[in-house]
Parts: sequence; structure tokens; C-alpha cells
Amino acid sequence: MPIGIVGAIVGASVIGAGASLIASHNASSAASNAAAQNNALESQIYQSNKALEQPFISSGDTAETALSGFLGLGGNAEAEQTAFNDYLNSTGYQFALNQGLDSVAQSKAASGMLGSGSLVKALDAYGTGLADQYGQQYVGDLQNVVSTGAGAANALAGQGESYAGQVSANNNNAANASAAAGYSAANAFNTAVGTSLGAISRGSTSYLAGGAGSFNAFAPIGG
Repeated sequence: MPIGIVGAIVGASVIGAGASLIASHNASSAASNAAAQNNALESQIYQSNKALEQPFISSGDTAETALSGFLGLGGNAEAEQTAFNDYLNSTGYQFALNQGLDSVAQSKAASGMLGSGSLVKALDAYGTGLADQYGQQYVGDLQNVVSTGAGAANALAGQGESYAGQVSANNNNAANASAAAGYSAANAFNTAVGTSLGAISRGSTSYLAGGAGSFNAFAPIGG
């Protein structure tokens, strides 16, 4: 085989290998860019969910602290009493207490017991009962806020796990794509080398054997 043809084959093989290397690099870069964009989107979604749920989580934490203090399980007793008083003032407790005490006093007055010990006991019983009623209501309301906060925290935890899993999947896909591109490039290079070596080998053999289009130094002149 003429040397020029061998060179052309080798050149074509090298060009083909180069094109494969470029294509493999582009595929790897595209996979990495896609993974980065997907991860950025996943992060944006997670941060948005976190911003929406964080107020409920914070309120739940505050309510849990208030509930523990109200039940005598810790916290600042003075602060919790202030919080409870604020709750009572916001629920109409004082109005209900005044109305109830007036009603009890009027009832005892009608019975001629306005200055008796019975009136004092009746007023105390009514006030205590009303406080207990609102106290139970307060506990229930705190428990509802705590439950809502816990639900938001659990939801955020689940979204965090989903976010981590999706990011890992994106990165793994990008890594696999890069590995596949690398294998493809290596195969293309090996093929190019094999083709070139084969062409050189065939060309050398043809030259030494005096094949068509070659020069044989040992052939008789004019033969």
C-alpha cells in the first residue's frame, strides 16, 4: 500500500478519534451542567418550602415552651403566667368572670345571703371553675399550635430527605454520564490506534512484497 494512502488512513483515524473525544467531552459537560441546574432548582424549591413552614415551626416551638411552663415542666413560670393572662384577656375571660360573679351575687342577695360565707364560697367556686375551664382551653389551644408546628417540621424533614435524594441522583447521573463519555473516548482512541497500526502494517507488507503500486528493489529491470 502506498505510503500516501497509509498516511491518509492514519489521518482520518486521528481526526475521527479527535471528534469522538470532543463529543465525549461535550456530553460530559452537558450532563454536569444539567445536574447543576437541577440541583439549583431542587435547592430553590426546598428553600421556598422552608420559608413557608418555618413560621409554623417557630410558633410550635414557642407553644411547646409555654405548654411545658404552664404544666410546671420547666421554663420561666413568671413569663408563662404573663402569657396565660394575655390569653385570658384576649378570649373574653374577664367579661365572663364579671358577669358570672354578678349573677352569683344577685342570686345570693335574692336569698338574703349577700353578706354570708355562702356567698364567698359561691363566688370562689365560680371563679375557680371558670379559670379551670379557660385553663383547659388554653392547654388545648397550645397543643393545637404544637401539633401544627410538629407537622410542619415533619413535612420539612421529609422534603429535606427528598431534596438530598434528588441531588444525589442528579450527581450520580452526571458522574455516570461522564464515566460513559470517558469510556467512549478511550474506545475511540484505541480504535484509531488499532486502525492506524493496521494500515501501517498492511502498507509495509505490501511494500516489501512488491504489491501493486509499490517499488520492489529486487525485481529484475524490465522483467
